[in-house]
Amino acid sequence: MTPRFPGALLALLIAVVTSAPAFAQPTNTTPALVAVPAPAAVPLLAMKPVATPAPPPSAPQILAADQQTLVQLNAQAGITSDDGRLAGMGAHAAAIEARARRLYAAAAVQLASVEQSLAAIEPPKRKSAAAAKAAPFLAQRSALQSQMSQAGSVSAAAESSFNLIAERRRAGFSARLLTRSDSPLSPGFWTSLSGAAGDDSTRLLGLAQDAVTMPFQAPEPRGLLGLGAALALAAVLLLPARRWLEKLGRRKSGESVHPGFARTGAALWIVAVDTGAPTLALLALHIGAEWGGLLSTEADKLAGAVVGATAWAAGIVSLGRVLATEKDPSQRLLPLPDDVARRMRLPLQIVALVTAAGSLLTRLNYVAGASVAATIATNCALSLAYAAVAGLILISFGRGRRARETDQPADATPAPAWTLISVVLASAIAVTLAAVLAGYTTLAALTSGQIFWLAIIAAATFLAIRFVDDLMSAVFSQGGIASRGLFTLFSLRRSTIGQAGVLISAALQLVILIAALSLALTPFGNGGDQLISHLQDLASPIEFGSATISPAAIAAGIATFILGMAGARAVQRWIVRRYLPVTDWDSGVRNSVTTGVGYVGVILAMLCALAATGLGFQQIALIASALSVGIGFGLQQVVQNFVSGVILLVERPVKVGDWVSIDGAEGDIRRIRVRATEIETADHSMVIVPNSDLITKAVQNKTLGNSRILVQLPLAIVDAGQVRKARELILDIAKCKSGIVESPAPQVLVQSLGAAGAVNLSCNFYADDPRQTVRLRSDCYFQIMEALQRHKIAFSGWSAPA
Repeated sequence: MTPRFPGALLALLIAVVTSAPAFAQPTNTTPALVAVPAPAAVPLLAMKPVATPAPPPSAPQILAADQQTLVQLNAQAGITSDDGRLAGMGAHAAAIEARARRLYAAAAVQLASVEQSLAAIEPPKRKSAAAAKAAPFLAQRSALQSQMSQAGSVSAAAESSFNLIAERRRAGFSARLLTRSDSPLSPGFWTSLSGAAGDDSTRLLGLAQDAVTMPFQAPEPRGLLGLGAALALAAVLLLPARRWLEKLGRRKSGESVHPGFARTGAALWIVAVDTGAPTLALLALHIGAEWGGLLSTEADKLAGAVVGATAWAAGIVSLGRVLATEKDPSQRLLPLPDDVARRMRLPLQIVALVTAAGSLLTRLNYVAGASVAATIATNCALSLAYAAVAGLILISFGRGRRARETDQPADATPAPAWTLISVVLASAIAVTLAAVLAGYTTLAALTSGQIFWLAIIAAATFLAIRFVDDLMSAVFSQGGIASRGLFTLFSLRRSTIGQAGVLISAALQLVILIAALSLALTPFGNGGDQLISHLQDLASPIEFGSATISPAAIAAGIATFILGMAGARAVQRWIVRRYLPVTDWDSGVRNSVTTGVGYVGVILAMLCALAATGLGFQQIALIASALSVGIGFGLQQVVQNFVSGVILLVERPVKVGDWVSIDGAEGDIRRIRVRATEIETADHSMVIVPNSDLITKAVQNKTLGNSRILVQLPLAIVDAGQVRKARELILDIAKCKSGIVESPAPQVLVQSLGAAGAVNLSCNFYADDPRQTVRLRSDCYFQIMEALQRHKIAFSGWSAPA
């Protein structure tokens, strides 16, 4: 029989050597939360403890104390926000985890020695003697197995606590938007990164070992079956199924009678297929590997992150394809030249790759419980990568513009949209680089990430709005489903049905815009709370004696007014472009509605701006009362003209398109402004008339109600015997002349009898357009003179030849 003491002695030496430096707690500026005694050596169950005045605690006692410590650490981690205190708590959890692993290893060595001792026992002749001889070893094996189980549980709990504390530190660091860390140009940055590299690499190696070991422990043949089925399904989804679905979507959308819906419907289908196919393929691989038991816990989390990153990258590429990079120009939703479309394909693919890699790297830091130094380094790397991709896109746009400038005239101006995009990209790149070099890594990561986050939201919003607009236009068109149903059920007019479709489309587009705005604020925190709180800290009130000026309130008021005016103008443009064309209103009503919406928008924008600055209704009333004196003296005429303009829009005695005459000015009303009305005369000159004159003075509106106007043509026939013949010729010309109404019918009346037998006639008819009276009078005179000369009827100014 081999004695068990050499194995036990070897285990004792290993435990002493490995545990001595581990139990020393790391130096920290914060006090330790729980004091745990650290023995100099781990006692072995196979040896009898030496009698001392104060015996060290046993391994089960140490593990039990560590379990209680971890409970307290978890409780305090949830309520602690100080980074230094969290760092000390994380170091304490790491020490507990290392101690539990060493106790587990020591117990494993002892267990191996006990197993060898049991195997070396020679079976005696009597069973009772053999049982008595093996009993101490069996009891020791049971105790060691219990110790290993307890140590494994404590190690897992300590790892969970460390990850929780690390996540709290990372979240706290990310929440501090303007917190400055060491710059990558300073030695402190690399010193902290190298100091944390050991623990980070150890955790990564542990994750890698678990991920590699897990497939070899998977049950057979379940693991191979799950992986094989998942690979087959993924191959089908990526190749034949995806291509067949794309062709099906284009064919079905091409059957639509609405051309706009055919394009946007196909585009939305392509985005869904190109995003869903690779995502579902990787999801099938993930589910198959998980079902087959091939993934560890951490590998399963990373596999889920791979699926999410794939969906993100595929969505970027598919959105870019349908909007800008589609090879067929007729399928692109953006009117881009072919050279620009080709140039944008590579940057879009790089954007998709970089964003997917950034998402995976961020998730890896979370799963591995990376240190704050690793998180800062990750933010720096991702920020620089995003800035590089944004610079590549900016350079591509610049080359495209320079290539097109050679084919354009010298006075051609660049599109304002592309100019705005270039300015935004250049500003974001500059802010990102400056923030990285200055050490504001969270600000750099947020700014660089926002570039592509907002771009993707804008692209998806544009596609969704176009699709909704085209869908409602197709559904509520004259042959659409909704149009036929509403006309059959309620006998509504076609114009009313069209208006309903436009309003429903506007409501859905508004919902999409609100959802897009909410998503755009998501990286700033819940509803933008983090960003707003930081801005409020920067824009604290400034006191000058007894007066207090709040830059935040002033900036909020200005921003609210600008956004309100932009919203009012957008609503006006939408009404003019989409809603008014489907109505049967005349131009005057349309102008009144458009101008009235503009007035309401300006008033609402001003009220919202005043409210944003912190002024309540009482303060607004006080300001209005103070301004009333100045209005009464200096702005009386302006206010009078403004009120008159409102009366003109509501009462509508004159409207846009009317032919009016006031104070000798006669012409068409082209526009009713806030202060004055523009009248275009017959010589195409513009007369500006104050609105109050149109209310207080006599105005002749020749097109109010019935737009017909009487035209009189005086004519003198020299010979009274030819009057009847002349009358017939004049009436024939008036009846056949375009622009002359049939009812009341034209008339030729005798005005008076002139000298030497002459008869003064008057040809009276009504013109349907008062603006054409001068032309009609001239044309009729020409035709009447030609007819009278042809029939040799003498009239004043011409005598028939003898």
